[in-house]
Amino acid sequence: MAKGKIELQGVDKMLEAVRRRLGDAADRLENKALREAGEPIAEAMRNRVDVSERRNKHLRNDIKVSRVRRKDGMKFVLVGAGKKTAWRGHFLEWGTSKMRARPWSEPAFHEKKAEALQTLAAEFRKGLKGR
Repeated sequence: MAKGKIELQGVDKMLEAVRRRLGDAADRLENKALREAGEPIAEAMRNRVDVSERRNKHLRNDIKVSRVRRKDGMKFVLVGAGKKTAWRGHFLEWGTSKMRARPWSEPAFHEKKAEALQTLAAEFRKGLKGR
């Protein structure tokens, strides 16, 4: 949703150990773990966002975790509203000249980032146990 990015720190050492131990299978494990780690944040966003009375597609129903992407050698997922509703989410998050801000995205991230890291670590542990 926002143009900025938020990184979870402390994952590099875990990834290094997983890659060393699993080799080629590490890629699939990383992808699954990233998507699973995004889910608690997405759920918190769904719970925080306001729902309008209008009949158009609600922002809450369009919040999802993207497929794994790669940029400059770093893998990541995007968590937030889809293309059809993101423009409305922007107004809620930061407000307008006629409407106060009602943040939902950033507070949800900060609320669930520790849980996302725990989920990431748990997925890596599960993957390593299977080997």
